[in-house]
Amino acid sequence: MSNATEAELAVLKVLWDRGPCLIREIAESIYGEHSQTKHTTVKTLLARLTAKGLVDSDPSQFAHKFSALLTQQAYVAIEIQKLADSHFSGALAPMVMTLFQHGKLGPKERKRIRQIIEGME
Repeated sequence: MSNATEAELAVLKVLWDRGPCLIREIAESIYGEHSQTKHTTVKTLLARLTAKGLVDSDPSQFAHKFSALLTQQAYVAIEIQKLADSHFSGALAPMVMTLFQHGKLGPKERKRIRQIIEGME
């Protein structure tokens, strides 16, 4: 599965937030309007996402509805593992430590992370 580009992620976000959508609905959500140019752009992005195995369509209606094949959480988990594989030899712990050391975590986030870790033990 290939990474989604920024433009493709915009389409995925609409599908994650709204569920199955027509091209018109996706274009209106992303661009605030629907035009032939925007329709063509979204159609191209959906074709790429379909080829990547991230989106599918329901051809039972004249106007196809498109759906994300993965939840946002599942997609992010795959992307995080790819990052760990490419930069940390697949190990998640060093990656998480890097995030803790260099990320901008507020007190509430730190507390929540502690709770998650304690719940895993």
